Amino acid sequence: MELKDSRGRHAAVWALTRPAAAAIMAAKFNFHTRPSGLKGPLLVVANHNSDWDPGFIVCAFREQMYFVASEHLMRLGTVSRLLSWLQAPIARQKGGSAVGTVREMLRRLRAGYSVCVFPEGNRSWDGATRPFPPAIGRLARASGATLVTYHIQGAYLSNPRWAGPSLRKGRVRGSIAGVYSSQTLQGMTDGEVTEAIARDIHEDAFARQREEPVSYAGKNTAEHLETLLFICPRCGAMHKMKSSGDRFYCGECGYEVTYLPTGFFAGRDMVFDSVRDWNLWQREKIGKLCLNAGDGVIFEDGGLELFSVETGRRAVPLGRGSLRLFRDALELPGGVTLPVKKITGISVRGASDLFIGSGGSNYQLCCGGVCCTSKYVTACSCLGSPAEYGV
Repeated sequence: MELKDSRGRHAAVWALTRPAAAAIMAAKFNFHTRPSGLKGPLLVVANHNSDWDPGFIVCAFREQMYFVASEHLMRLGTVSRLLSWLQAPIARQKGGSAVGTVREMLRRLRAGYSVCVFPEGNRSWDGATRPFPPAIGRLARASGATLVTYHIQGAYLSNPRWAGPSLRKGRVRGSIAGVYSSQTLQGMTDGEVTEAIARDIHEDAFARQREEPVSYAGKNTAEHLETLLFICPRCGAMHKMKSSGDRFYCGECGYEVTYLPTGFFAGRDMVFDSVRDWNLWQREKIGKLCLNAGDGVIFEDGGLELFSVETGRRAVPLGRGSLRLFRDALELPGGVTLPVKKITGISVRGASDLFIGSGGSNYQLCCGGVCCTSKYVTACSCLGSPAEYGV
């Protein structure tokens, strides 16, 4: 069925959903925005800090639009069929090629429909907007649509990525940062459009908190921090960090901090006061580990299940075992070995599931417990994989 045959239903669902979305977002996040009456076709580009970001967009725009969404949503059976019937999202394979996604986005935009994309492709781990593919500027100019940049603030500390589904209520705000007509875009270069988008949607949760602190209250607020921060800043031990309640501590040397409602750390002889600063230091440490690794194993994690992913269709189990990273190769369970420099995409979904694309094949690694897999994304980039953006 052509999209035009379903557009009326999609627009009606959008209109009916907006009041409920506004009530839910206000109750859960103390969310506020000024609804826009802009008419399509619109290409809405927003920063990505929480699982609930699409809900914020629904509240912010009366114009119905199609979201670019992770393709795993298309592999949920009845749920996927219902989602397609209600809103027909555009599937994007994490860790895979974006060519088909871009083609479908352009098709819908040129047909007069509106599209929303979170160009980072992945939620921020440490509160700062991630890099995104520079081709977004070319896409915006080629679409013939009005480019709208939308800036969300406060969502990271309300729903930290490393915390899983845990929510903390504080304050979330959203606003239109820029509106660029098709005519304006034609007078700009691809690079200038990309730079404008990066400027408009940039967010640093901790820089904002330093200027205007807001409390984000919740339970067990430090739990699962070890899915991101796995190196102790005092003794340097790896995979010894533990969390309990609002405590985050090293099982090797006893270093401990308390996670405060403001998102900052407090503690005796504290090394870093924020997740952001700790993560930046850790990224440097990972880079040095990769540089000095020799022929040995850089990282290894066991108990992971490997699947071969067919975009939007199914995931075929290939085996269970360990994931090992060497300077030149990533060894997956089931005897699959990928040369690092031929990994074209690597990304984490949620807190731990790892998606990898290489040679036209896509894989998903599922971790049953608390596991830091984000370190593989950082390390592969350090080792020369072209998968810089991890989308």
